[in-house]
Amino acid sequence: MKVKVKLRLLEIYDELEMELEEDLTVRSLLEKLISIYGDNLKKLIIDPKKGYRAIVIGGGEVIKANEKLKDKSELTLLLPVAGG
Repeated sequence: MKVKVKLRLLEIYDELEMELEEDLTVRSLLEKLISIYGDNLKKLIIDPKKGYRAIVIGGGEVIKANEKLKDKSELTLLLPVAGG
C-alpha cells in the first residue's frame, strides 16, 4: 500500500511517499515517521501526558489515530495552533 504524507510542522516541512503494509492505522504511520525522523518529530507530535497531539488530515477530514489507512491516501500532518 502506498501513501503520500505531507509534514507541515514547526521544524519539519517535508513530503514523502511511503510503502506500507496493509491494514496499518494512523498511529502505526506516526510511529513509522518517528522511526524515520527521530526525536525531533517525537518531541513535536507527542505530549507525554496526553499522547499524540498531531492532527492527521486526509480527504479534507481529520483522521483518528485508530483508523486504518487506505491505499493511495494523501495525508497531511499538522500541529494544533494556539492564538494569543
